[in-house]
Amino acid sequence: MKTQGIIFDFNGTMFYDGKIQEESWKTFLYKKIGREITNEEFHKYVHGCHAEVSFSYFLKNRLSKEEIDQLAEEKEVVYRKLCLSDKKQYRLADGLVEFLDYLKKQQIPFTIATASGLNNLKFFFENLNLGKWFNIEQVVYDNGLIPSKPEPDIYIKAAQNIGVSPGDCIVFEDAMSGIEAAHRAGVSKIIGVASSLSKEQLRQIPDISMVIEDYKDVKNLINLIE
Repeated sequence: MKTQGIIFDFNGTMFYDGKIQEESWKTFLYKKIGREITNEEFHKYVHGCHAEVSFSYFLKNRLSKEEIDQLAEEKEVVYRKLCLSDKKQYRLADGLVEFLDYLKKQQIPFTIATASGLNNLKFFFENLNLGKWFNIEQVVYDNGLIPSKPEPDIYIKAAQNIGVSPGDCIVFEDAMSGIEAAHRAGVSKIIGVASSLSKEQLRQIPDISMVIEDYKDVKNLINLIE
């Protein structure tokens, strides 16, 4: 049966911003806690996680929603400046434009489920022309109400937003927390995008159906969803 819906994670999946993310987090947190964060900490407590998870771990304090929102926006100001200063990296993944054009032409429902907040989401839509393919009203983002990945809620909600059962969706993900969230949501297939994790690491995850480095092999991706 033909796949009925596609859900993309964003950071590290559609936009390979790993280096920019690391630099922005390390720069911001060094000012806050006076030490460098490790790669292990980044993958476990930052990548694919909501700001509440990240700040609770690094700052070792119970923070109010207002405090978390303020800290998150301070950090994202650093991140957005870094994005705009590096035009070479600030672009959609290779082959993705062609793949999105195909999905749109075939009228396959698709959307984004991201741990990014609304300000960053608007920033991406404005600077990466996402409105050409995506309805921002259907995108699921960190609004402070949806539990962070690896909880499955974000993918369940994304499937609902495009009128498709999670079991009829393919998810594209790069982070462990997101892969677990998609699996727990009961999606039909999970495609691992090798940006933050290597192909070898992704292939060792039982829930992964296919591993890609980018979207240039559009033919294989089309075969996968048909």
